[in-house]
Amino acid sequence: MNIYLINPPAADGVKIVREGRCMQRKGAWTSVWSPISLAILGAIARQSGHTVKLSDCIVEEIDFNELKNLASQFKPDLAIINAVTPSIESDLSTCRYLKEANPAVLTAAIGIHPTTLPEDCLNAEPALDFVIRGEPEATVKEMLAALAQGNDLTLSAITGLAFRKNGRLFREPDRKPIEDLNELPFPAWDLIDTELYTLPFSNKKFLLIATSRGCPYPCRFCADAAYYGKKLRVRSPKNVVDELEWAKNTYKIDEFLFWSESFTINKQFSIDVAREILSRGLKISWVCNSRVDNVDIEMLRLFKKAGCWMIGFGIESGNQNILNSMKKGITVEQIESAVKASHEAGLEVTGHCVIGYPGETVETIKDTINLTKRLPFDFVQFYCSVPFPGSELYAQAREMGWINTNNWMFFEQNFCVMDTPQLKAKDAMKWRSRAYRQFYLRPSVIIKTIRRLSNWKEFINFLRMAKDFLTWVK
Repeated sequence: MNIYLINPPAADGVKIVREGRCMQRKGAWTSVWSPISLAILGAIARQSGHTVKLSDCIVEEIDFNELKNLASQFKPDLAIINAVTPSIESDLSTCRYLKEANPAVLTAAIGIHPTTLPEDCLNAEPALDFVIRGEPEATVKEMLAALAQGNDLTLSAITGLAFRKNGRLFREPDRKPIEDLNELPFPAWDLIDTELYTLPFSNKKFLLIATSRGCPYPCRFCADAAYYGKKLRVRSPKNVVDELEWAKNTYKIDEFLFWSESFTINKQFSIDVAREILSRGLKISWVCNSRVDNVDIEMLRLFKKAGCWMIGFGIESGNQNILNSMKKGITVEQIESAVKASHEAGLEVTGHCVIGYPGETVETIKDTINLTKRLPFDFVQFYCSVPFPGSELYAQAREMGWINTNNWMFFEQNFCVMDTPQLKAKDAMKWRSRAYRQFYLRPSVIIKTIRRLSNWKEFINFLRMAKDFLTWVK
């Protein structure tokens, strides 16, 4: 069979990162990430003997008409699209174009939004046949087996599916998360043009590598548990480094983004990964994310030695009361300690902050801004607090009537959609812009940023990034 995996076209020209809980426009990291979920599904489909095509319409700049032409040529039997909240209507409309190209094609959607609101998605788009809820690999494997046997999938009770049958909607039981992540194949990166995925500033090629899934922490703003569950599952360090070595040798790529909720939740695992990299003499550079309460100076120095050059922390807020309200489970003192230790270890540090969480006031926002300016951050991202479906915050915001729009397009971290008793959405967005300006337009930051440019190509890339930046903070 022909299996078509699709990262849908940019809605209204906005390039969206679609990977697990990360549903933000390209500007949030000035890069679009390689589609790791689709690439793993491609490898699974190939293992079952199917012909696979992957179109990342974002980086390939494929519009809907061109996608329709590609589908007409490929003639897929099953098409799987990656769909996210801020572009959900546009993403699901992809199914219509596919059906126009090949009326017999079956269409399915993956992602947190379809997982948490499957009936809404199926009702909103008649051309959508299935919603694959939760992590998709095992469900897709069973779907492919059923299709290959000629079974009518609408009659098949495949765990994790939601679908339409005789005008009615059916939702099968939740599928349990995959226990042994080592069973998953390496992503089929040959299905994409790896030249198109590059880092900020350096413009070097990079790929994602999934190190773990699931997160046991109860952060109220996060929707990840709806997709990957709360139980932490890690790959073996050997399996992770096997993939790193394979990707380096096969695709000539030395830069990697370790993709997980937090690489350091299991400290021994992350230490063992770093030691495995060192024991093989593998010369790579990598970036990871972490919680501030999961690191220490010895671990950070080991990371640096093993090729890590930047670590990102979910700071969220510089105000302890807001952190407590979020159920973040960290203290301002831990933030200060982790950032300083990372800097001491020679790592660049990125802080991820949220503006406009319920209870936020102008004074608590100032606490966050002042914290980022006081600590040795290299980069800081200021996001609007978004009540994504699947999060505890979404349920609360709906119940309290804080959400001020029904347009999913604005459920994106460049916009605030909550008017809370303490802060209006428009004011939260103004303070977000102010936070960016106060952090990045300091002479010390500007000079440090320019000094990191080593050639004319990087300078041109920096000008592009600066243009994007000025667009966000206007």
